[in-house]
Amino acid sequence: MARKKKERKLQLPDVILNEAKIEMISNREIIVDGCKGVIEYGENLIKLNIGELVLSLVGDNMIIESFDSGVAIIRGRFAEIDFIS
Repeated sequence: MARKKKERKLQLPDVILNEAKIEMISNREIIVDGCKGVIEYGENLIKLNIGELVLSLVGDNMIIESFDSGVAIIRGRFAEIDFIS
């Protein structure tokens, strides 16, 4: 007797789909998946557009190591991390 497989599609709420994912490794590296663009870029201040919020990073010797397909990798020594609406 053959069983029919039922397909089920996973429905994720829009809130999850449109939110940035931020991963922090100590105070030396931050990976932002869902970055829409760079607003401000300097050695001591980086501001990223992450949708409805701006991610503000304050620190020393900060660089954007990579920015590809909405994923930004920032390295440096972070002192402050703020979300600005």
